[in-house]
Amino acid sequence: MSLVEAHREAFSLKHQLEPKEINNKQHLLVIGSAADDSLISSVDYWKKSGISIDFLPYRIYELAGEKYFEFFALPYDKHKNPSDVKGVLFDTNRSWNEDSIWSMMDNSRLEAYGDAKRFVHHVHIGDIVFFSHKWCGLIAAAKVKGEVKAPDSETLYRDVEFLTPIPNRNDNTLLAMPFSEVSSKTGKSFFWARTIKVPYLTKSEALELVDELNNYLHRT
Repeated sequence: MSLVEAHREAFSLKHQLEPKEINNKQHLLVIGSAADDSLISSVDYWKKSGISIDFLPYRIYELAGEKYFEFFALPYDKHKNPSDVKGVLFDTNRSWNEDSIWSMMDNSRLEAYGDAKRFVHHVHIGDIVFFSHKWCGLIAAAKVKGEVKAPDSETLYRDVEFLTPIPNRNDNTLLAMPFSEVSSKTGKSFFWARTIKVPYLTKSEALELVDELNNYLHRT
C-alpha cells in the first residue's frame, strides 16, 4: 500500500490527498522538567517567533519519604515546588449539589465529593483557595489551615480561614466576581471545566487576587 492510500484509509478520507498535501504543517510538543527555566524560555521565544510549539512539563518530588512523578496537560501551571504557597481556584460543586456551597461556607471548609474528592489533596496548608461558583464567578477566598479529613466515604475536606467576606445563604443576592474579570485581573486563561481550575497562581498573584476580590465584593 502506498503512503497516500494508507493515509486515506487511516483518516477515513473519501479521496486520497496528493503527496504534496500531506504533512504540510507540524506542531511540536516539547516535554521537559518544570524546573528547566532555560527550556521554558526557549519554547516561549520560539512560540513568539511564530513556531507552532507547546511545552508540556513534568516534575519529580518527594513528600514524607515518598517519591512522586507529576505530568501536566495543557493548560499547565509552572508551580515548581509543591511546598511553595500557591493560589488555587476550586469549584463549589454546584453542578451536582446546590447546597454544597453552604456546607463549605457555614463550616469554613474546602470540600470535594465522589470522584472529585481527590482534588482536596492537591492543596496544602498555607495555600490560598478561591471558591469558584458555576454561572457566577469567585464568591470568596480563604487560606487552607487544616489537614485532610473524611467525614464519610464520599467526602474529603480541609478547614480554611476566610480572607474575604463569607457569603450568607439568607442574602437575596450572591455576590461574585465574574469569571471574565478574574481572567482580566490575572492575565490568565483558566480551564473552567475542572474541579481545580488550572493554571495555579503564585503566592503574590493569589494575594493580589484576594485584594481585587475584596475590593469587588465591598463595592458591589
